[in-house]
Amino acid sequence: MKICDIDLYRKGSFTNTMGRMWGSSRFMSPEEFELGAPIDAVTNVFNMGATAFGLLGGEKDRSYARWDAGEALYQVVMRAVSADRSERYVTIAELSEAWKEAMMQGHE
Repeated sequence: MKICDIDLYRKGSFTNTMGRMWGSSRFMSPEEFELGAPIDAVTNVFNMGATAFGLLGGEKDRSYARWDAGEALYQVVMRAVSADRSERYVTIAELSEAWKEAMMQGHE
C-alpha cells in the first residue's frame, strides 16, 4: 500500500515555511507545526507511527490501554511518534524493520 497526499507531495526534504502545515493534526509531527523545522524522512516516520495508532490504537490517545497489537509493536510505534526527533527511527525502512522484528517476537 502507498499513502500519498498528492497535493502536497515533494520529492525530498524541505523546510516548513508556513508554521502549521496542511493536514489532520492527529497524524502530524511536531515539526509540521513549527516554522523553519525540517520536514523529512524522520517526519514520515512520525506520520506512519501516528497512522498505526489510528488503525490499531486510540489515535491521539496513545496509551497502551487503547493499543490492540501487543507490547512489542507498541514500543516500536511509541518510538516512531516520539516528540523528540532524535529518538525516532531515521527512515521508513528502519521503522519497517523494527516492525517486522516486533511481529516475530509476538509469534515466538
